[in-house]
Amino acid sequence: MFRVMDRSDRWIQEKAAASLNPSQVETALCRLIETWPVTAPPIIDLVEQFPLGEAVLLHLLALSSICVTRLMRQPEILIWLARPAVCLAPRSYPQMAGDLRTLAGDSIAFENFRALRLWKSREMLRIALRELANIAPLEETTGELSQIAEICIRRVFEHYNAEFRQRHGSPNTEFTILALGKLGGAELNHSSDVDLIFLYGDEGQLSPRVSYHEFFNRLAEKFLEAFSTPNPQGSLFRVDVRLRPEGSAGPLARSLESMEHYYGGFGETWERLALIKARAVGGSRELAYEFLQQHQPFIYPKSPTPDLLEEIANIKRRIERDVVGQENLGRDVKLGRGGIREIEFVVQTLQFIHGARHTFLQEPSTLKALRGLAQLELIPPNEIVDLDRAYRFLRRTEHRLQIEAEQQTHTIPATPEHLRRLALSLGFGSSEEFTAALEREMFAVRAVFRRLIAEASSIRRREGYDRTGSWAKRRARLSPDPAGFP
Repeated sequence: MFRVMDRSDRWIQEKAAASLNPSQVETALCRLIETWPVTAPPIIDLVEQFPLGEAVLLHLLALSSICVTRLMRQPEILIWLARPAVCLAPRSYPQMAGDLRTLAGDSIAFENFRALRLWKSREMLRIALRELANIAPLEETTGELSQIAEICIRRVFEHYNAEFRQRHGSPNTEFTILALGKLGGAELNHSSDVDLIFLYGDEGQLSPRVSYHEFFNRLAEKFLEAFSTPNPQGSLFRVDVRLRPEGSAGPLARSLESMEHYYGGFGETWERLALIKARAVGGSRELAYEFLQQHQPFIYPKSPTPDLLEEIANIKRRIERDVVGQENLGRDVKLGRGGIREIEFVVQTLQFIHGARHTFLQEPSTLKALRGLAQLELIPPNEIVDLDRAYRFLRRTEHRLQIEAEQQTHTIPATPEHLRRLALSLGFGSSEEFTAALEREMFAVRAVFRRLIAEASSIRRREGYDRTGSWAKRRARLSPDPAGFP
């Protein structure tokens, strides 16, 4: 099936030497040549005639060890990637889902979802390739990564839902899977957990011995098993269900009434912010809509209290102290000082305050919500520009960090060679240029966060908050008050 091609060691060494990671590229090219399918076009021709350019493909081999591993395991993926229709344009949800149907047919669960895992691997490779080529805007990358996760969730759920109903019977109520966090906002990165909540409609009895509660919790357990079981073909996604009511101590799935009882009586500020991003990714969309409508007063209260804003500031302080640590505050692009989480807190806090009055702010996407805030002049125009630019910069940096090994890392590397490689991959001429840009972006975010979170809380305590006022009407009232944020 495979043959060892006649190859020029000089060619391999030439390509490797011109890359950002010569040893990794040399190893990858040698292994690909050794395992290249006999019937395929010569790999040297494929590399030199790659539709996005030879340099882009070598970039992928240099910067992503996980992509190299996948290509070594399945060299046929490289042939697929070399198709212009595959690598030169973004792909829609129907295109992705159609490709999976072609690969899996009616046997999605065969060999522990083997076809689904292979499909996910090659789509992740394609997205990483376009990201490293700097031709995919942020919304394309995060949107397509989210589409992959949604398709995985839906296909696994549909399989086990049908299996359970065939085996045990069908409850006379609906079931839905809600995504929170990055997946809820269609903003996944290259190594995101997917935050999920399982919800069913009414309580009832499927049989004298099996309640709806037991049925749907068993279904949720089986669903999670498919995602958590290690597999040589690669994982699906890490699923995190700790954002559900009562966290790890609570049941996996709850009824609509149980959800209402919990959030109405025990819901905390962080849960309000989490539900801003909630949306259906599997099961009944109607039930998901009913849940979100039912919880509108909790997510978007008409009269937020000053204590809630102060609590958001306290949450960020605890993250910096207990999770990030002083030594990484300037290097953690997600949770550090001026990082992605601060942009999200700014946006979600203003959504929380104004969402009840302006329903178009009830938007899971951070960038779309930011545009809504600009429309209402809730943040001055120059700071809208700062936040949008910084968000894109920090998310692109985060993607580069995670593409390397698909690990959930957000920390800028300390070693000079890794830092140089990161800087060059992002289009900077040197590590120093990148570091200076990073500091500028994070400083700008921190300035906005301090004013619009810490000072907003101070204003509400002193004189009450004008929910209808624009930035232009109230900016004169804002005075420097770091509220504990350096």
